[in-house]
Amino acid sequence: MPIKDSAWRQIDPRSSSVWRLTLGFAVIMSVMLVLTVVLIYQLLLGEQNRQVERRLTAEKLRIEGLANEFSSSSFYSQLDVFRNESELLLFWHSDGEQSQQLSFLPEDIPALPKTIVFPVLDTQRGQIRLLTTGIVHTSHGDIVLATATENLQQLIIEFKTVAFWACLISLLLTGLFGYIFARRHLRRVHYFNSTAEQVQNGDLSARISHKQKGDEFDKLGAHINTMLDAVEDNFALVQGITDNIAHDLKTPLTRLRLNLEQQAAHFPEIGLEIEQLDTIINTFDAMLKLTRLEHGKFPLNLQRIDCQLLAEDLIDMLQPSADCNKQQIKLYSTVPLILQGDKNLLFQALFNLLDNAIKYAGIDACISITIDASSLSISDDGSGVEKAQLSQLTKRFYRGDPARQYEGFGLGLATVKAICDRHNLLLDLTSNSGGFCATITDNLD
Repeated sequence: MPIKDSAWRQIDPRSSSVWRLTLGFAVIMSVMLVLTVVLIYQLLLGEQNRQVERRLTAEKLRIEGLANEFSSSSFYSQLDVFRNESELLLFWHSDGEQSQQLSFLPEDIPALPKTIVFPVLDTQRGQIRLLTTGIVHTSHGDIVLATATENLQQLIIEFKTVAFWACLISLLLTGLFGYIFARRHLRRVHYFNSTAEQVQNGDLSARISHKQKGDEFDKLGAHINTMLDAVEDNFALVQGITDNIAHDLKTPLTRLRLNLEQQAAHFPEIGLEIEQLDTIINTFDAMLKLTRLEHGKFPLNLQRIDCQLLAEDLIDMLQPSADCNKQQIKLYSTVPLILQGDKNLLFQALFNLLDNAIKYAGIDACISITIDASSLSISDDGSGVEKAQLSQLTKRFYRGDPARQYEGFGLGLATVKAICDRHNLLLDLTSNSGGFCATITDNLD
């Protein structure tokens, strides 16, 4: 039975192993990209940060050495010289000495080698500068040691921004191309599934188009086509053997029937055997007729047919059978449905459908024949059939469990399907808790 999901659902990558594989690949790529960014940061910007900290730590040791070597006044004199010669900034505030070019210093400046970064306004340059700062504790007072790192901090901010967008764009591109890749492969898988459904529904001529020198999907398609060729040949062989047997047995069985009919006048009890023989001969006739219909060799006597008149004649013929089951047959016709076809064949198709409804709908069932501008449907309010059986009902000799209590060989719906195909009509079988419905639609295309 064909899949009822939407076209989007059939190629939805989110429900496939290909898409999950793509997502896994995207996650791996993202993790690798993040690790690469972190590594670059540690190798470049992180190393520069560590160099600043090492430099401040080295100057801390130098200042502590000066404090241990000189007195307080000499120590601060040395700091003046040190500040003028170095690119570092020095600030201090003690009882006897003061050198602070800032209006304030943060109160939470840590002792080196720990540092903090805080902004200050450079009035000469008219810009905000960032200072990486730490305190050196000496016997002559606390010395604030700082170095300007606004360029480094700006570089870090820009690096983080670029890294963020690079990771985001890479992830989006990986997901996008993975999505396209997954959809492309899922579309081909869906094509394979559609072909398999055609074969499952009885179209053994369905094949998969493929390139002679393609990828693994093309090779798989070639192998499937080879398998389908073998299946079709075997099926045709079996069907041919069956039809030949039916054809070869029909003539001697007909002769046997004639002989029995002649003897029936003297032996009335053989009437039951004649009826059983008639059933076998009719079955062979149905098989041969079905084969001719399927191969397009059955000639059609085309004429304009009013389906309402056909349905009325059908009801008149089968109403007694429905009365035996206490069933009602109702005809609903809103607009006329005119078909171009063989009246006898179409009557037989409708006869088989209505006869099945009478047999299987059950006692006290209501059977409806509905005709509109493009279709004719025969439905009942019986128990219906399992949905898994719907695709099997039009196959030769298939009989569901409820059908086995009635005589027959399972050729009725197969004949209906062959007649519809011969007239370019569509046969649709549906079933639910409300009963069974067979619809014949005029294929206007």
